[in-house]
Amino acid sequence: MSNVTSQNVLETRTLAELLSSRQNATVVVEALLSVILNIAALFLNCVLCWAAYKNHRLRRMTSVYVLVLALTDLLTAGLVMPFMCDVSIYGEWRYSWSACQFQAFCCVVLAYIAQLMFPLTAINRYVRVLRPRIYSKLFVRKYTLLSIIIVSLCAIIAPLPYLLRGHTFTFHPGMMICFYAIENSREKQSIYRIVFFTILPMVIVAFCYFRIYNSVKKHSKMVHSVRTDLRRNTNDSFAMETKVHRLGNVPDMTVTSISSNRLSLDDISMTKTLFAIIFAFFVCWTPLYIITAIDTANGAFDLPRQAYFFATYLVGLSSIINPLIFGYMNATFREECKMLIKALGSKRPLQVRAVDN
Repeated sequence: MSNVTSQNVLETRTLAELLSSRQNATVVVEALLSVILNIAALFLNCVLCWAAYKNHRLRRMTSVYVLVLALTDLLTAGLVMPFMCDVSIYGEWRYSWSACQFQAFCCVVLAYIAQLMFPLTAINRYVRVLRPRIYSKLFVRKYTLLSIIIVSLCAIIAPLPYLLRGHTFTFHPGMMICFYAIENSREKQSIYRIVFFTILPMVIVAFCYFRIYNSVKKHSKMVHSVRTDLRRNTNDSFAMETKVHRLGNVPDMTVTSISSNRLSLDDISMTKTLFAIIFAFFVCWTPLYIITAIDTANGAFDLPRQAYFFATYLVGLSSIINPLIFGYMNATFREECKMLIKALGSKRPLQVRAVDN
């Protein structure tokens, strides 16, 4: 075991030397990328939180999950990314051991919160689309906030066993952040963290959205068929009533009336938005998952320094996809952004608008 530890120390020193001896062009590129990403994450997530504060429609129960993600991204940009920016500029960790522990603890806790938030959103959409009769009973404000609190507590507790066993976070010169030590990556608690915070959330999300996709697809075909028949039988009132009655008897996936059609469209739109955010998140995190798996299997840092930086940067990039996707797919958020731009241009004070659903 001591030989493995010595090898890891040597490889870490090699990565540190590569980091400190970068060419000036590489330093400029990596520093600019890191600083721009940090500023963008701070700005975009602040705008999303401000828009939710301004408009009541952005504080609905489903949107609460998006706001929690925005807050985690905002904290990541404020507590984690500045250290990475500093390392990208100076090529070394210039802060104390305590600062390293603080940065790493914030990094893993905020990442765990985000990863556990996605199963909650997937379950929310699953119940709303496939079990609408119990949705209003389960997803009330009290239960929604309680689920978020439980997830946050699980994320805070997760790294504690690692620390209580006497382990510490260490600086990773490739990732430019402090993280779990590679020599402890094969312990049981590490496997539990991977299963609970990575594999299980992905399985839940995949299952829920697979069922949602099949149900919405089937429902869309059925609605299209019924509406086509209704158009063909507009002169036959009895046939029209029969078709409407048949549509109304479809269990759990029915558009019960024309007046409720808009609500169904809103639900489908939110489902698509949340899926896009989750999908983009896992795309950004997949390289880090792969690199971590390779390092864990080898028990060493065998990959090039650029591979670690690329994976870490993509993880940071996930902090800005939430407001970008939400802004692109949510008309209410876009309207609030336009009002912000107009208000800043005219230098008028911003008014909080409580807009009902």
